[in-house]
Amino acid sequence: MKKIVIIGAGPGGLAAGLLLTSKGFDVHIYEKDERVGGRSQRLTLGDYHFDLGPTFLMYTEILENVFKKVGYDLFKSLELIQLDPLYKLRFEKHTFELSRYPSENYRIYEHYKKGLGYDYQKWLKAQERKLKKIRPILEKPFTSKWLYLRSDVLNAAFELRPFKSLYRHLSDFNRDETFIHTLSFQAKYLGMSSFEAPSIFSFLPYLEHRLGLYHVKGGLNQINEKMAELFQKNKGHLHLSSPVKNILIEDQKALGIVLESGEEIRADEVVLNADFSYAMSKLIDQKHLKKYHPTALNKKKYSVSTMMIYLGLNQTYDFSHHEIVFSKDYKSFLENLMNNQTSLDLSYYLHNPSKIDQTLAKPGHSALYILVPVPNLRGEEDFETEKMRIYESVIHDIETRYQVDIKKHIEVQKIITPQNWQDDYHVYLGAVFNLSHGLDQMLDKRPHNQFEEIKHLYLVGGGTHPGSGLPTIYQSALILDKLIT
Repeated sequence: MKKIVIIGAGPGGLAAGLLLTSKGFDVHIYEKDERVGGRSQRLTLGDYHFDLGPTFLMYTEILENVFKKVGYDLFKSLELIQLDPLYKLRFEKHTFELSRYPSENYRIYEHYKKGLGYDYQKWLKAQERKLKKIRPILEKPFTSKWLYLRSDVLNAAFELRPFKSLYRHLSDFNRDETFIHTLSFQAKYLGMSSFEAPSIFSFLPYLEHRLGLYHVKGGLNQINEKMAELFQKNKGHLHLSSPVKNILIEDQKALGIVLESGEEIRADEVVLNADFSYAMSKLIDQKHLKKYHPTALNKKKYSVSTMMIYLGLNQTYDFSHHEIVFSKDYKSFLENLMNNQTSLDLSYYLHNPSKIDQTLAKPGHSALYILVPVPNLRGEEDFETEKMRIYESVIHDIETRYQVDIKKHIEVQKIITPQNWQDDYHVYLGAVFNLSHGLDQMLDKRPHNQFEEIKHLYLVGGGTHPGSGLPTIYQSALILDKLIT
């Protein structure tokens, strides 16, 4: 029986483990933390529970496929709640509460500006065509520049318009800045701005508007918990609190791993679900690397980071489940992010799941999650100094904007800075969305699913093809499932 070792019990590692156990392999997952999920694990502060990272669940079809391939039904295994409205978008002079129903969004845009609803409908139809073209590309490994000559890639080229930015693509439908921002803020899921993200990624808001968004009862972290449960039920071996020191390599072949305890684990195949650049710089002896040697990694482009604020409140608020507050000058905010600078005029995201999920806090209490996009550690910010300024600025803005008193109701709180992401969660440069998704770091230019420098070493997660974000991370596990036989 083939033995497979997986480093990291994040979404990609768990999905890969689940798929590989269904083939009868002897699969072992080694996770440094005491619980599964990586940067998407559950965070518990006293009686309050939070998602540490991702809170948007879209395009559930891919996750459904993972469950289906191992004999389970996603919607029977977990309690998924479809959201309507999708989210509230707050600009200085106007608020959009966008719906899971495109017909309602047509009415919302038309009310905002005559003719804008029609342009929105044109955009929707264009994205439907785009998704059909891009799906085959996302579902297969992309290991060579010659694959650009593959028929599905050539057929998609005109529709995808890869050399146009997301911002420019949307301006082709309507030049209204607010309209553009309502359909391009999703670029931050990739850790980029709409001015630099390729227009390919306009399919992200389309997925939300056409297929909807979901909340999982207990938080998205429960997907990880359920996959871990099913993995062990399928005779997989889960080793928590078991950090890996390095990958065993001889003659450019991965032979297993060495734990921090000194224990050596031999395996036929090694699957890497740790943060890619962290793993290249810390888990592999540099003599085995050329293309991804640490000096080369330093030249790569990385996503922005986030400053996270988790508040356990002895009060409930009528914030939407997902609420995004745009800075007064959002364009300048994005430009500052691109230049590794923080702004005084901040944009931020509020997540208020307690409004629909009473499992996250005691009755009459709420678990509030705040995300502030900030530069990664390539910037010059000292976040130990800056974090309280950012914290106070965001809390003051919430209290002023919503006419509420948050501070006096805080029972517990936690702040995570880019430095914390790097030091505590092993995220290279604190770039939580991984390698950025410019054309120079996508498809064949992204680290390959079957790692190109070392045999018997495979990658899953946001650092490989297709890229960052939960749906594409799950897709990387489905790709791996076809590679390991």
